[in-house]
Amino acid sequence: MENLVQQIMSMNDAKTLFILCGIFIFTDILTGYLKAFKTKKVNSSISRDGYIKKISWMIALILGFGIDFFLNASLFLIGSALVCIATEGISVYENLGELGVHLPFTKYFEKIREDI
Repeated sequence: MENLVQQIMSMNDAKTLFILCGIFIFTDILTGYLKAFKTKKVNSSISRDGYIKKISWMIALILGFGIDFFLNASLFLIGSALVCIATEGISVYENLGELGVHLPFTKYFEKIREDI
């Protein structure tokens, strides 16, 4: 996990970060719909709230890119991308678990959830 964070922090290419975040966002949407269909809890208001969250991530990434562009830095986009990838990755992981895919780090995420 630390290696992934270091690799993302070393990326300075905005296009790569946008694509990476897009992949995580799309995967979360896909696994969320699969989970909703499996549990027979398809709900348009939950879906709408999810899309608002996804659009908000894109706004945060664009804002981070804009700040970095004008300050000639590479901190805000990378920070936004890290949070986006972590949040969406955990969501995908949880969705896969509820779909019956047993992944090796389930106990770790359950411990974090209990602590929170």
